[in-house]
Amino acid sequence: MNRRQFIEQSTLLALVLPQVEGKEKDMDFGQMMQSVQPHSVLRSDDWFIWGGGVVKKDGLYHLLFARWEKKYGFDAWVTHSEIAHATSKSPLGPWEVHGKAKGMEPRKGFWDADNLHNPLIQEFEGKYYLYYSGNYGPQDGTREGWWIHRNHQRAGVAVADHPAGPWRRFDKPLIEPTPNGTDHLLTNSPTVARRKDGQYVLIYKGVSEGKMPFGGKVRMHVALGSSPIGPFVKQPVTVFGDATTQFPTDDNFIWSQNGKLYAIVKDYVGLFSKHGKEVLLLFESEDGLDWKVAKNDLVSKFEIKWADGRVTKPLHRLDQPQIWLENGRPSVLFLAVKEKNDKDDSDLSYNIQVKLRR
Repeated sequence: MNRRQFIEQSTLLALVLPQVEGKEKDMDFGQMMQSVQPHSVLRSDDWFIWGGGVVKKDGLYHLLFARWEKKYGFDAWVTHSEIAHATSKSPLGPWEVHGKAKGMEPRKGFWDADNLHNPLIQEFEGKYYLYYSGNYGPQDGTREGWWIHRNHQRAGVAVADHPAGPWRRFDKPLIEPTPNGTDHLLTNSPTVARRKDGQYVLIYKGVSEGKMPFGGKVRMHVALGSSPIGPFVKQPVTVFGDATTQFPTDDNFIWSQNGKLYAIVKDYVGLFSKHGKEVLLLFESEDGLDWKVAKNDLVSKFEIKWADGRVTKPLHRLDQPQIWLENGRPSVLFLAVKEKNDKDDSDLSYNIQVKLRR
């Protein structure tokens, strides 16, 4: 199926975004985040577990998340990752894992043949959209093969009538690199929200031309579209960065609330933060193009506060934030965790679900 055929077969999506009445107060995640309960952790002895998020359907919460087998090592997130499906009666778990998401199996010969990562599930007008990063390359364990996969990354989307699938994928990525542009080398990690005017805002990561195999600077890019599957038109801006820093921010998640757009962004180097390096910060925007740091900017330092009073810190990674909105307001924050160095494969990554006070 190509994107044109899908659009022709689909009914027009409504362009009016439901609004939450009343004036929005300044959010303060420092006050909203509660301690993590034991059942709000998705982990496995055999798999590295990474980012994911949920939608609700027929009384169940459906979690789409990334995982890859422990035997390949943590760095295999770019060579052996797959998208899996789990369900729970609560967005805080516990979770029953059902295996690989239906329709998201390997498919040789396509741009997303071998590796699927960083899933984001969204519901728009009764249909479900699974945004993700896909790539292909040799799965031979070599460093050269690793970089081939990384530099083949593209942002994509799949569509389903039910979050359990089957997911219908497209023969081309959601958005392609621009030769000699700031996204010259790759596009990945898409996150999508709908503005109050009905336009869909796509933010994705790109890497400019530079010394290989890494390439140049890492930047967050913006594109706009009138449909959840595009076509998306790239805008002449990059966000959550500056002109000189090599890799300033990463792993953003955007959502719409009360007519405004919000984003949680990982600040690697302290470019925007008053709280030091490696923190999660809150940004806000009216249009998805011009972003500013929120009044209460700190979402979280790299630590976990557990229900039994323990605090795990500092974490090596606190990545892939996603939020479940209950009645239009943040209710649960999903985060991917790696406590120790990436090279320590005995330290299995996991996903936590943090309850947010209303």
